Amino acid sequence: MSWTALSERLDQGPLDVMVPLGALEQHGPHLPLDTDALIAEAVADRAARRTGECMVSPCIPVGSSSHHLAFPGTASLSDKTLSSVLVEVTQTLLGHGFRGVYLVTGHAGNVGAMAEALTGLDADDRARVVSFDDWPAQRDAVHRVAEARLNMDREVVGTHGGHFETSIMLAIAPDRVDMASAVAGHVGPAAAASAKLRSEGMAALSPVGVIGDPRGATADAGVLYLDALVGLVAEGIEDHRSRSKQRVAP
Repeated sequence: MSWTALSERLDQGPLDVMVPLGALEQHGPHLPLDTDALIAEAVADRAARRTGECMVSPCIPVGSSSHHLAFPGTASLSDKTLSSVLVEVTQTLLGHGFRGVYLVTGHAGNVGAMAEALTGLDADDRARVVSFDDWPAQRDAVHRVAEARLNMDREVVGTHGGHFETSIMLAIAPDRVDMASAVAGHVGPAAAASAKLRSEGMAALSPVGVIGDPRGATADAGVLYLDALVGLVAEGIEDHRSRSKQRVAP
C-alpha cells in the first residue's frame, strides 16, 4: 500500500498490524536460507485474514541466529540489536494510529529478543502489543498435529529443517524445496535437542543442519501444520482484542 492508501484505511476504523520476523540461516541441504521468513509471512498473512482488521508489514528478514553461524550464508543479529529494532518499529507503527501490533516469528531464536522488546516499551504501548514468543507452545501445536492427524512420532517430525518446516514449505513455496537433497538430521527429544543447540550450536547437534527427518514431508501435511500455527496466532489476537475492550469499557 502507499502511505496515502494506508492513511485512508486508518481513518476508516480500527486496524492492527502484524510484524513477521524471519531469519537468514541454513535449513539443511534441501531448504533455502530464508525459510523462516517465508513461513512467518505465511502464518501472518493467514492469521490477518482470519481475524480481520489487520495488515501485515514486510518481514524483518534477519534474526538472532548465532547458533547457525558454522553454516555458510547465515547472518545474525544480537538479541540486544534485534530487541532495539523491535522496540523502535513497534513504537513508530503505534504512533501512526494502529490499534495494536502483533509480533510473529518463524524462527525460535528470535523469541528472547521479542520478550525483551516488551520490557523496552512504556506501559501504554506494551498493552497494545502481543509477542508470540512461546516457542514451546508452537512446537507442541505442530507435534500434536503430527501425532493425531499423521500418526507420526514427534522426534521424527523434529523442528529445524525437519518434517514440519519442510512440509510447510512444500505447501507455500514448493519451487524452493529440493527434496532430492533432503536427509535426516538429529532425531531425539525436542527439549534435549534445543538445550544442546543453544549451548553448543547446530553443527554439534546435526552436521547437516536438520532436526528431524524431512524425507516424508508433503504439502498436505504442511497445510495441517500451518493451520495449527495460524490458529494459535488468531486465538491470541482475539483474546487480546477481547481484553482490550474490557480495559476501555466505561
